[in-house]
Amino acid sequence: MPLSISSGRAAHTGPAGRADQAGNSVWALAAICAAMFMVTLDGVALNLALPSIQRQFHGTLSQLEWVVTAYTLPLASLLLTTGALGDRWGARRLFIGSILAFAFTSLCCALSPSLHGLIVCRILQGIAAAGLLPMVLSLVAKSWPDKASRARVVNTLATTGGMAMVIGPFGGGLMTQVFGWPSIFLINLPIGLLGAWFAYRHLRETPRRVHPLDLPGVGVGSLALTALMAGLIESNTLGRTHPLVLTLVAAGVLGLIAFIRIEQRVEHPMLPLAIFRNRTFSAAAAGGFAFQFSCYGLLFMLALFVQRSWKVTPLHAGTLQLPFAIALILTTMVLNPRLLQRGPRWMLWMGAVWALLGGVIALWISTPATWPIFVLGTVLIAIGTGIYSPTLNVVATTSVDPAYAGLASGVYNTSRQIGMAMGIAILGSLVGGAMPELIGLRIGIMLIIACMVGVVVLALRYID
Repeated sequence: MPLSISSGRAAHTGPAGRADQAGNSVWALAAICAAMFMVTLDGVALNLALPSIQRQFHGTLSQLEWVVTAYTLPLASLLLTTGALGDRWGARRLFIGSILAFAFTSLCCALSPSLHGLIVCRILQGIAAAGLLPMVLSLVAKSWPDKASRARVVNTLATTGGMAMVIGPFGGGLMTQVFGWPSIFLINLPIGLLGAWFAYRHLRETPRRVHPLDLPGVGVGSLALTALMAGLIESNTLGRTHPLVLTLVAAGVLGLIAFIRIEQRVEHPMLPLAIFRNRTFSAAAAGGFAFQFSCYGLLFMLALFVQRSWKVTPLHAGTLQLPFAIALILTTMVLNPRLLQRGPRWMLWMGAVWALLGGVIALWISTPATWPIFVLGTVLIAIGTGIYSPTLNVVATTSVDPAYAGLASGVYNTSRQIGMAMGIAILGSLVGGAMPELIGLRIGIMLIIACMVGVVVLALRYID
């Protein structure tokens, strides 16, 4: 049953006072897909432009890392806050403001006169993305109330993200080579403006909850997540035992404890802790963590492994991972529409089983001669994650009261971002650390297998 949290009264806006008819408009879906495509494309295309950025500004490796980190930190740290704000201010309103801000800050990135200026613009771009990402699932949950249509919409979003992942590396490299690195940011301008226009014209405003903003919760929660994410990100370069990393992680954990204490005591908490008494939502959030930890951690770990152990070029390493991206997008485009009627529980455990099988096969990766095993294992993992990841998105937002869809999306996406950071930090260190690469790879794959087993258990026990 959906969770109902009675904290504050609802105020309705818009001509009809509700988010009706959005599901009947292809342009409403186009607006949301534009946001998903833009945010995903920006991340994967930037990696190909970093060398050109370094050459133009004569930047150091540390500065290049901050071009990426400056975006990731505010994105991961503010998702919880922006998710709650969307429920208060209106998901459509925050979506339009954030997509316009993302387009504008992308333009600022392209026009940056220095590397330091680019880093500042990336921080602002990350803040805009933090306002945009939770609103994607929130608008889907509030605008497509029918479960079957909502599942199809979420699968379309997953397909859109998959297309961006496939197009991004090639398109980013091509645009950088032909037009220069600013073009990877300029492409966001027309996409963002079109998305904002479609949203303004075809998305209805959602109901809003009106009560005082939990400023202590917002402040402490954001700072705690910033410290935790900064520690996880910096562990990739400084090492997990570096004093700064340990200090940041400890500050993040203590801050989260303080945040929980605040939320237990304030009258109108930003994060009503009752949401976690909903076992279905909690299972979805844990599954989202496992997905990001496994999927993104695996890709990062394998990229390191083949370059260090097999001595291949970055381009060759990217080519080896191309079947993963293709299998992921084909799964969401071709296979999932035929499986949606089986229900979320079936899709979750079946997808996890496919990914589990791929992980077992990947344990046999060793020398360059085992590249067919590499491809087969990663393709099976892509099929599995392509089945269960969109399903998790649906479960996370349908298991709570629609008035809290923004908050649920913020919590769920925060869990995913922490999982991604931990996956990259932990699995990357296993291959890039002191132990032999092959041993580290197999330990990392066993951790991924454990995550898949966890998803199966969660699906069978807590998902209807």
